[in-house]
Amino acid sequence: MEPGQPPQAAMEAATADLLHLGFLEIRFFTAPLLETHPAHALERRRERANMIADVCHQLPGLLAPQRRDQLADGLRHLWQTASATKRQWLRSRWDHLNYDHRWLTEAATELPSPDENNRNCRSLVPPPVEP
Repeated sequence: MEPGQPPQAAMEAATADLLHLGFLEIRFFTAPLLETHPAHALERRRERANMIADVCHQLPGLLAPQRRDQLADGLRHLWQTASATKRQWLRSRWDHLNYDHRWLTEAATELPSPDENNRNCRSLVPPPVEP
């Protein structure tokens, strides 16, 4: 275990709870809308559900008994490759769970990756610097 990294049990519990929250949100965002909602609202909800599913996609495999020893590396990879929107979602959910994610979020020096799949989130990512 690296300095500042939480105990394995805390990482496992936080990951399982993160998945639980993700599933609940996906269910919410994919629920039928009232006919009074505009069509673009449905598209935004679908994009949000897809973003959450993308964040959570690899997490169940990291909780498998034969791979749990790779959980910290898997969370680091998730954080390092996440867009600004995905990082914001992760931070907010970990904060909601009272999980101390600083070992991961403050240690990383990489900029978030661009979020090219979600047009509503592009403004959160700074434009590339031209030489």
